[in-house]
Amino acid sequence: MARLDRLGPAKEVIQVGAVIGGEFSYELLHAVHPITEEDLQRALRALADAELLYVRGIAPEATYLFKHALIRDAAYEALLKSRRKELHLTVARTIDDHFPTLKDAHPEVLAWHWNEAGESEAAISEWSRAGKTAEARNAFREALESYEQALALLNALPESAERDLRELELRQLAFIMLRLTRGFSAPEAIHAAERAVALAEKSGNITQLGEWVMSRCLPALIAGDIPSAGMFADQALTLALREGTPARLAHLYTLQMLTHQCRGDLAGAEEHFTTGLKYFDDPDFRQSPRGGAVVAFGTASVNAWALGRADVARERAAQMMAAVNGNKPQNVVFSGETAASLWVCMREYERAEASAAQALALSEKNQLPYFAASSRCILGHSRAQLDRATEGIGLIRQGIAGLLEVGSRLGISRHTMFLAAAQEREGTFVNALDTVEQALQANPDEVFYRPETLRLRGELRLNLGQTELAEAGFREAIALARSMGAKAWELRATTSLASLLAKYGRRDEGHAMLAEIYAWFTEGFDTADLKDTKALLDELSR
Repeated sequence: MARLDRLGPAKEVIQVGAVIGGEFSYELLHAVHPITEEDLQRALRALADAELLYVRGIAPEATYLFKHALIRDAAYEALLKSRRKELHLTVARTIDDHFPTLKDAHPEVLAWHWNEAGESEAAISEWSRAGKTAEARNAFREALESYEQALALLNALPESAERDLRELELRQLAFIMLRLTRGFSAPEAIHAAERAVALAEKSGNITQLGEWVMSRCLPALIAGDIPSAGMFADQALTLALREGTPARLAHLYTLQMLTHQCRGDLAGAEEHFTTGLKYFDDPDFRQSPRGGAVVAFGTASVNAWALGRADVARERAAQMMAAVNGNKPQNVVFSGETAASLWVCMREYERAEASAAQALALSEKNQLPYFAASSRCILGHSRAQLDRATEGIGLIRQGIAGLLEVGSRLGISRHTMFLAAAQEREGTFVNALDTVEQALQANPDEVFYRPETLRLRGELRLNLGQTELAEAGFREAIALARSMGAKAWELRATTSLASLLAKYGRRDEGHAMLAEIYAWFTEGFDTADLKDTKALLDELSR
């Protein structure tokens, strides 16, 4: 402060600069503080000579930076609050009217000045624009911060129907960023959805209410609360059938597929996919930040594989990839992770490794913690099956920890089963058996991968000499797979059981059950499972 007080006329110049920001251009400074160019340049030279400012370039093309944040703080705090507010208003108006490049490139700067000037409406508008600008360049955390700034200002305004409607629109934008940056089931995301549902109910707007009930479905699903997710999906679909756009109906049929698939109702998932097909080409759905057609066809591809239709699964995976918008990293990440899941199911581990590694790299680059953790688990499983078990175990453990950190329990059963499979590859059968029991207990409502988990438990018991328990495990896996209509899981478990029976002198029994399930298939004969089954059938026939 003492140094500033000795500056004379230059003190006012540095104070105006402090209001503009930590860095400011000569052109903007002169527009805000219109003294003569000679006086302004003299003052700026004095400030540079006093080592208070750095200078880049030559006036009037120069840019100035405060040498230390404390210098800027001192200059700023020395202004009366009323003078600061007045200067922020001048800066905001000047940028708005005369600096279109700065206004377009940095709406957050303009938003801050409107805010400090006490112009809440203008600040809300610019914070909203700043969020959309950041989102467009995939700066999701920055976008979220801007939307939250806008919401904070909006919540300070008097209550009204118009204010509630604006909050709903802003919350939708912020909610998407919350899911991406903090996880689908983060407390902030759940709170935001609950607040939005309350606002929509208050307004009596069925469309908005349906939108927000739908938004509560995915966080519940990711949290592993599959019954609640199904309830929300059903409620939202009922509302959308009364008053819903094609894009909303497409989203809801996709959510129905996800919830039905998770609880093992593969026929139900397939039915919703078939019903939703007429909506999946809707342009708004395909361009949706939720993933749109990428999620729909990706989910349907894994469902088709489980139903025993490997060729259909590949076709749907190709449709998923065709729907990817390369400018939306969440699209690319989801498609890569889903493709990796499909290749894992098909035991094409090299392809799975490549897809999961790409999804992981892009998730980390764009700070998408949920997808990074999930991709890491799939990558670890793939590497373990490619004879890199120790590395795979480390990746899976890290991925599970990452999922729990963002409040996600969806897939914990699968990933814990992956960990058990990796331990099996490492040869630590006792540890693997303990882990597979944990997988079975992790979330009983999550059924899709349960037949494979039961089969793996049977294999581990067999390795430990527990033959009767192993056979019981294989039969339990087969029974569950049949109840789901999951022919792919049934084939794999039956192959394990037939191999056990043959080993203990029951070849005919093993051959009969294996021939029956093999005869059901009409496609996918190039997959590892069907090749193994055919080889075993040939061996049992001799």
